[in-house]
Amino acid sequence: MKKLSKVEVKGLEAIFYDEIITIASAFSYKKFLRKAIKDMNIKENHSILDFGCGTAMALCNFLKYTKNQIIGLDLGKNMLFEAMKKCHLYKNVKIFNHDIRKKNPFIVDKVFISFVLHGFETLDRIKIINNAYANLKKNGEFCILDYNEFDYIGRPLWFRKLFEHFECPLAVEFINTPIKEILRSVGFNNFYEYYYYNGLVRLLVAKK
Repeated sequence: MKKLSKVEVKGLEAIFYDEIITIASAFSYKKFLRKAIKDMNIKENHSILDFGCGTAMALCNFLKYTKNQIIGLDLGKNMLFEAMKKCHLYKNVKIFNHDIRKKNPFIVDKVFISFVLHGFETLDRIKIINNAYANLKKNGEFCILDYNEFDYIGRPLWFRKLFEHFECPLAVEFINTPIKEILRSVGFNNFYEYYYYNGLVRLLVAKK
């Protein structure tokens, strides 16, 4: 039976996650992630909270832009182990084992979530979005890097088969979710967007 979600990565897949995603993206992922993080317009004094930080690929990129506090949250023990190996020398980076569906005490300038939101069911997504809102300072920004909304059914059969092989059923559902409406209902506004991979992926930024 196909897993409903593939958000929590475990075992060897977690240990070699960076290598797997690099190969699966035809060696384009790291360059794409650097571009997306640059588009976040991070200032030197910005504090950042990463929901589902994984192996700290994003955390390492944040270090290029800010000297303020960088916080990563994740549930996967193997992923956290890899993240801590990368970041243990940086005093401004803190990593915690935490379920992002639950509240946390941090208040920051930006909350970032990358290819994680699509792996949760609707009610859990709303919890995560509410938590992001609570974590942000006034005028802070929630930065969602994930699949864009697009006509999935209208895509070629080979694309759908490939997508369904690598992704979970919740990702297909997410593509058809009007995420801005949910964000507005929580209190976010002033959206701006950047697109990658021919519009299949989007960085959606929402202001508190």
